[in-house]
Amino acid sequence: MKSKLLLLTTGLVISAFSFGQTVQRTPLYETFTSSTCPPCKPGNEHLEGLLDQPENEGKFTSLKYQMSWPGTGDPYYTNEGGNRRSFYAVSSVPRLFLDGGFDASPTGLSQTDMDAAYAIPAVVELDSYFQIDEASQTVDVQISVTALEELASSGGLFLHCAIFEKKTTGNIKSNGETEFEHVMKKMLPSSGGTYVGGMDADEVKEFEMSYTFNGDYVLPPNADDPVNHAVEHSVEEFSDLGVVVWLQRSSTREVYQSMYAKDGVLSIYDTELTTTKTELTVYPNPANQQAKVVYALPASVNTGQLVITDFTGKIIRNLTVASTTDSHQTFAFDTHDLANGIYFVTLSTNDGKLTKKLSVMH
Repeated sequence: MKSKLLLLTTGLVISAFSFGQTVQRTPLYETFTSSTCPPCKPGNEHLEGLLDQPENEGKFTSLKYQMSWPGTGDPYYTNEGGNRRSFYAVSSVPRLFLDGGFDASPTGLSQTDMDAAYAIPAVVELDSYFQIDEASQTVDVQISVTALEELASSGGLFLHCAIFEKKTTGNIKSNGETEFEHVMKKMLPSSGGTYVGGMDADEVKEFEMSYTFNGDYVLPPNADDPVNHAVEHSVEEFSDLGVVVWLQRSSTREVYQSMYAKDGVLSIYDTELTTTKTELTVYPNPANQQAKVVYALPASVNTGQLVITDFTGKIIRNLTVASTTDSHQTFAFDTHDLANGIYFVTLSTNDGKLTKKLSVMH
């Protein structure tokens, strides 16, 4: 996991509040549930019924942690889900937390509760994209966090990221449920999240995360023997994965903002603003069959040199790139004929040099 800090300068980026623009806050619904819990069935049905209402479309993020009880628990229980249970001090299922609060059965949630959560003003803007390489079982995520007002560092401000499967059926047990929505599969880099620290108003912090699911699919017999991420996974369909990200203060458990990451490339690489610096990113990383290099040249630079080398320094690709009216450009190249290992992508101009590491894994 890699993070970098970017301070916005006057005249380069327009504040979220300029010209009356505002940022909408998206509430996060975290549900603790189990396929061996009889009350969890009506709890999930009630929650999904509300989320499916037309007036709630696009107004929420939802994540479910399958738990290790009652009985033998849900076979899709994970230790990371157990850590989130401890964070919230959950002692019964089903249990729903709305932006870190509410703390009740999902059957107690009303449309009024949802409307009130959605109406709370945002103090943070999130932008996040993800890419899935099904062949290598790798998920790459890019996240941009923009503070709309000053955020104190006290109380532990953390960025959380979770890969979930939109619908599963392999964990059917005894409570009558046959389909399970938004089942958490892996948290990046872990259930503890990434420490963000304090932020000044209009400050942006960017993060890149990646996770490769190891081994083959297994269906754990029960929650007493949960999936071992070091050698196996419980993803039924990699094409059915999604990513949810949220910013939360650990001391109060308050969630400031959440979003479903979008399938594609982080929007800073699609901006129409004229770039004033050299920029470079590579995805997916690790790459299997193909990698894409997204780059930008400052307006003051006419051309640059894009060079891809292996760990010995041998040149794999070498091309001259030119500045265009488009602030960001994309170069795609095949990696299927490259050996597994580490490669380096370097963009050089008279304005400076940037290097990104690329991992190839077949």
